Amino acid sequence: MLSLRTNLLVLTACLMSACASVLQGDSQSVQVTTYCGPNAIPASCIASNTKGSWPFYSPAQIVVHKDLHSLSIRCKSPYFAESWIHAPSSPSPMLAGNLILGGVVGAGVDLAGGAGFSYNPVVNIFHPSCR
Repeated sequence: MLSLRTNLLVLTACLMSACASVLQGDSQSVQVTTYCGPNAIPASCIASNTKGSWPFYSPAQIVVHKDLHSLSIRCKSPYFAESWIHAPSSPSPMLAGNLILGGVVGAGVDLAGGAGFSYNPVVNIFHPSCR
């Protein structure tokens, strides 16, 4: 028969697994602003990753699904030619904690669902030459 201590450890590990998924969710906000020189300018944009695509008009705060892969943002405006940027995803500190406390299963859930990663919350797109 398992001791109370062992049972509590197993229960804690189960509750901690997929920690980033539970505590941070699988989506996040990103503020996107397009600039022509030092001035923010309007642009029609689409953000996309393997989890979906989100059309918006910059400047905007958008909500995207987290992903292991970078967030591609394509913008066009009467003031500049169409352009693309890629905002890389980074491992979340919760992913490391989950690997230590929740084990491989919990980290695997966060990796597969993308919740163990995040994008920079502010993406500024600069265009040095504008019309």
